[in-house]
Amino acid sequence: MKDQIPSVIITGASGGIGKKITERFARGGYRLFLQGNRHMEDLHTLASTFKNTYHVPIHILQADVSDYASVDKMFQQILAEDPAPDVLVNNAGIAFFSLLQDMSEADWDLVMNTNVKSVFACCKAVLPSMIARQRGSIINISSMWGNVGSSMEVAYSASKGAINAFTRALGKEVAPSGIRINAIACGVIDTPMNHCLSPEDRQALAEEIPAGRFGRPEEVADLTWFLAGPESSYMNAQVLTLDGAYL
Repeated sequence: MKDQIPSVIITGASGGIGKKITERFARGGYRLFLQGNRHMEDLHTLASTFKNTYHVPIHILQADVSDYASVDKMFQQILAEDPAPDVLVNNAGIAFFSLLQDMSEADWDLVMNTNVKSVFACCKAVLPSMIARQRGSIINISSMWGNVGSSMEVAYSASKGAINAFTRALGKEVAPSGIRINAIACGVIDTPMNHCLSPEDRQALAEEIPAGRFGRPEEVADLTWFLAGPESSYMNAQVLTLDGAYL
């Protein structure tokens, strides 16, 4: 029998946004299932810190979310521990900057598999348990470039556009089962992904944003928390843009 502690699965939990989403749910008393792959030491350190601070159960899972078999194996482990997860946050993803003519097929496949196949695989794995209980919330972390496209980010934009369409379609499909699927189309968020920019480039980019600054990872985390909870119970199949009025 499932205990009374709600549970959340977070992919890409050790990333800049993932850390803040993890902390928000830990602070909210959730049981955490945290996926990572390349930075497992960081993920274990993060888990230890939050477990000691918030006293919640935390499970660490290593899996390659770009590989369907690896995701399936991960969910076998999760569902053996908790057959009724309450929330899934599909946060794992990669960026790719390149002219299309310079991209290889392997580059394209890596971006699409990591950003899109991972969402398909995780949703497919968790939905049967949510449908059986007639409740659950899935939040997909997307990008504003999935709405409008970005030069030299064709693969990334295409992958996020796919996530946005996936979210709208699946939300309609599973709404009769009491399940909600929403996405957050993030603007420029202050994470290590942007640390390659020079101080001058960062300042110039911030000045292009009407809000006058980069978004904070904790702002994404707070919106994720809202979408997971009962306050957003009538919100489904939506892509919410969080970009400081940039677009």
